[in-house]
Amino acid sequence: MTHKQDRPLVISFALHPAIKQMVGYFPKLDVRFVDEIAPSQRLAVYDHADAMIAAGNGVNANTLNAWHNLKFVQTLGSGYNNVDLDDLQQQGVALAHNPGHNAQAVAEHVIMSAMYLLRDMNRAHGMVKQGHFENRHNLAGQIRDLSGLVFGLYGFGHIGQTLTRFLVPFDVKVLYHQRHQALAQEKKYGAKYVSADEIWRASDILVLSVPLTEDTYHLVSGPQLAALKPTAMVINVGRGPVVDEEALARALAQSQIGGAALDVFETEPLDPNSPLLHLPESARSHVLFSPHVSGVTEQALKKMATAALDNVQRFFNHEEPLHRLLPEEGIVLWTGQHDVHRQQPASHRSEELGDIRSPRR
Repeated sequence: MTHKQDRPLVISFALHPAIKQMVGYFPKLDVRFVDEIAPSQRLAVYDHADAMIAAGNGVNANTLNAWHNLKFVQTLGSGYNNVDLDDLQQQGVALAHNPGHNAQAVAEHVIMSAMYLLRDMNRAHGMVKQGHFENRHNLAGQIRDLSGLVFGLYGFGHIGQTLTRFLVPFDVKVLYHQRHQALAQEKKYGAKYVSADEIWRASDILVLSVPLTEDTYHLVSGPQLAALKPTAMVINVGRGPVVDEEALARALAQSQIGGAALDVFETEPLDPNSPLLHLPESARSHVLFSPHVSGVTEQALKKMATAALDNVQRFFNHEEPLHRLLPEEGIVLWTGQHDVHRQQPASHRSEELGDIRSPRR
């Protein structure tokens, strides 16, 4: 398989058809998709690759052994917990992530999940299917609408801000917590910054949209669940290990909380032995599971792909890539030659990266 020297070779681990449609808009890039490269030829192709679009695949010292020419890694989405930043830093490979482009899709998923749980749609659907239409009276006065409820957002980035904007017509109160108060954003979107303790205590709908770090691993466990209202719902669209699933299963089984909607899990696919799959009958109608799809609508994937490819092109056009994570002190611009100087490892860790430099896996 030949590679034209005048175009950087980009290997994409993102394979959705919506993504492949976007490649035609970037003729300056030689983009190859992993599933279209014969397994016997992959190592040889990797050896000549200039860039990688990562999409959940592990990126670390072991997997990079064959990538001797790699200069830039671009993630398809905002998450990069499968990327070992220290290994990339040591090998002098630049890294950028891609936040915000699926915020609308995820925010819509949160509202859908909240309404599904509040309206007890699992039980309502079952009544119709089982011919027990007359039992609808059992739902009267028990199902709720959004009006007057408190949404507690743990994380107020692109998703949290988009969600807050979408919630305005529903007449809800939005509280948020994260490491740093975002004064400009909270004034713009009408949210209120509160402590973590207040988020647990006040939320009717607790929304988790934080990355996985040492600080957020099992952020929601027994004590936090115990602090929630007995009617509160937990919605996780961040990363699975942010929630202690065993503690959550106990809380659901004991009716300690009102319900949960999970789009992400500690292990994906969900372990068949997970207690979440073996809840008592009384709790099953109060959960909603989806296989990590909240942010992968057709529109979101096209926006993510376009932004990712555009950022790769920026790098090879000698421009600073957007949302760069590595190297900390600035990029070594591509020269079009295969003997590009590798950036030396940083001698310090930036305050901006903080604990996200070594995410839990």
